[in-house]
Amino acid sequence: MARQMSTINGYSRCGGQLSPPALIGIVIVAVIILAVIYLVVSEPETEPVPEPVPESERPLESVAPAESAKERGDTAREIIDELRSREGSIDYAAAYDRAQQFRTEARSADALLMYFFAARGGYAPAAFDLAALYDPNHHSGDPGLAEEPDAFQAYRWYRAARDAGHEAAEERIAALRTWAEDAAGAGDAEAERLLLQWENPSEE
Repeated sequence: MARQMSTINGYSRCGGQLSPPALIGIVIVAVIILAVIYLVVSEPETEPVPEPVPESERPLESVAPAESAKERGDTAREIIDELRSREGSIDYAAAYDRAQQFRTEARSADALLMYFFAARGGYAPAAFDLAALYDPNHHSGDPGLAEEPDAFQAYRWYRAARDAGHEAAEERIAALRTWAEDAAGAGDAEAERLLLQWENPSEE
């Protein structure tokens, strides 16, 4: 007599044994449970991503310093604008005094702007000092103030100083010419070009 089939908890059982479909189902469920347990146990702990720190709260050494107002010469520009806005003639002597003060304070950008402003205005001492900054014979190498000699600039501003009545400018021009002749003889192309300009009657 054939064994009767019975179903226990949704699975077929024949003669006290689970049928093949039931066994397969149990195995699948077991595999799924083991896989879930493995994923939970083996999943690495992830460290929380730190929120970016606002630049204003960073340590000073971690923030790249912006170019300062001193390095841009902002103070000199404000003074020049103020001098130009006054009624009457511009006080170039005052501009020159501020250039000297800025130079003493090592505020090179401000000093150079004030020298150029006063020199362009025809103030002889400013033109003379500006020429000396570039003069190969008197170059000081002050950081930010004509860091490299420039004989053309020196010649230009010595002439401006001479034309404005500076007594020592002519002597400096003569010394600069001697330098140019010696340098040109040694093969200095810049000195040779300066001598050509010097010999041009329109430049004198």
